[in-house]
Amino acid sequence: MSIATLDGSLHRGCGGRYALQTETVTLRISGMAAEVDRQFYRCEKCAHENRTIEQRDLAERTATEKIRLQHNLLAPKAIRQLRESLGLTVPQMAELCYGTPKGIVEGWEKARYLQNREADALLRSLLDPATLERRAAKAGVTLPTLVTDGLVAASAPAADDHAAEDHAEPVTSPA
Repeated sequence: MSIATLDGSLHRGCGGRYALQTETVTLRISGMAAEVDRQFYRCEKCAHENRTIEQRDLAERTATEKIRLQHNLLAPKAIRQLRESLGLTVPQMAELCYGTPKGIVEGWEKARYLQNREADALLRSLLDPATLERRAAKAGVTLPTLVTDGLVAASAPAADDHAAEDHAEPVTSPA
């Protein structure tokens, strides 16, 4: 049902008409809650309530944004930029996040899912090179070779958590 089809439409059960109403509800998403105003239709005669998919989706999107702001969670675009800045594929990022299904990581990037606070902290921790190396070693993920400031830093998982320091080699251009 779309919003346009219910406004003023006839309730078949009692013959009353639906009217647009607003309610304040608390929605829980990923273990966090936000209070939002949600529209719905109520029959003026028998008080039967009906909520459209569009109304539910809007309330959920609003709650998600409130939660994201309230808990300072990474936005979907920021999650994707983080992954791309590390040179990782979605499956690699998923493995670094303790084997999170890749569909969930894709969902975080496309705003289909909201990461909880713990997942958000884990994502942010990947910005620390030592943490990234340690997670990659544990997960068996080979990190891409990064070229920065004239140095090539080959990143690969170490045999154990006490990996040797990275060795950088100068980049030379052909003469």
